Amino acid sequence: MGVAQRSRGFSDLIGLVYEGVEEPQPWRRLMARLSEQTRSRDANLVIASPATPGAYLLITDNDDPVATGRPHVEGVMSVNPLLEQPLPRPTTMDELMPGGAFLRSALYVNFLKPLNIRHVLSRDVLRDDMLCALLSLERNADQEPYSARERELLELVTPHLRRAIRMREQYTQGSYMQQFFEEAMAKLSIACVVLDGHGRVFSMNECARDLLAHSEFIGVRGDVLRCAGGVDGKPLAKAIDLALAAHRNRCRSQRGVGLQLETSPGNGVLDIVVKPLISDRLLESRDRPAALVYINDCREPGIELDPAVLVGMYGFTNCESQLAALLARGTNLSDAAAHLGVSINTVKTHLRGIYEKMGTNKQAQVVAKLNHSTARLL
Repeated sequence: MGVAQRSRGFSDLIGLVYEGVEEPQPWRRLMARLSEQTRSRDANLVIASPATPGAYLLITDNDDPVATGRPHVEGVMSVNPLLEQPLPRPTTMDELMPGGAFLRSALYVNFLKPLNIRHVLSRDVLRDDMLCALLSLERNADQEPYSARERELLELVTPHLRRAIRMREQYTQGSYMQQFFEEAMAKLSIACVVLDGHGRVFSMNECARDLLAHSEFIGVRGDVLRCAGGVDGKPLAKAIDLALAAHRNRCRSQRGVGLQLETSPGNGVLDIVVKPLISDRLLESRDRPAALVYINDCREPGIELDPAVLVGMYGFTNCESQLAALLARGTNLSDAAAHLGVSINTVKTHLRGIYEKMGTNKQAQVVAKLNHSTARLL
């Protein structure tokens, strides 16, 4: 391809980036043109919320009902390391999971290989505590890996697409991303309350409505979360103040505060996490989401997952699936070892297998992914 032709091709792409701001189905035509210019089977823009794992918006030129269907996409999202790993430059899956780890991963074995997808090149478009937008190209097994040319193209398109996403948010007066954010929260299986910059309740999911309507220990009065039933509300109020300050000052080192509310020493009734939402916007209204409050009644048992479903979804061994189900229920490693009749070292070996297949290296992330996976629906 000559220089003039490449220049025209890039101009066409940038035109589609900004035309997508006002399109009913934004950037679908852009994805089709990216696929064409990079000789990819498809191009995808995934917008997800790090604050609400498992929630996503998929924009793609792929019309395959299997590849774009909810069961497949949610399965991919549950094991995809791209959503947790910042990608400041175009990166392939083989680079992200080297030494053959990608080809052994649940992502490839269970979801990509059956569709003949072998090569994936991805790059962050934007990433903050509220939104992660990831642009990806995919090629079949009989195609060559992505080269420097495709990496350069993604690098050139990314800043324009980032700007266009923010423009669309302004064009829709914030309703586009706010609708996505609220739909994302609705998928959570834990009570989640969103606070604005003033500390007032901005929105909440159905789990939170149910918990707050029936709890004797916490509720909403005057649009503010308040403790009751003999629970000291000062720790919660302090945690919220810290989160709102981190939001105002864009302090990314403040990742959140976890606390347990008690009616008396040693008698915990509610586990709570308060997390600031840090945006990369230069101007941020105090009437927009500023903090998340996750609330769990610690007297309630964890979720029950069928180990057989986990074998099919993640490629676990039978032992790994039994351990994963116990972790999702809230069982610690020592109790899990006793329940399975094995040593703690054997449990840790099974846990490492779970880590590799789920694309993570933290037990808390395993539990979070399991709690928000479609496995809980079966």
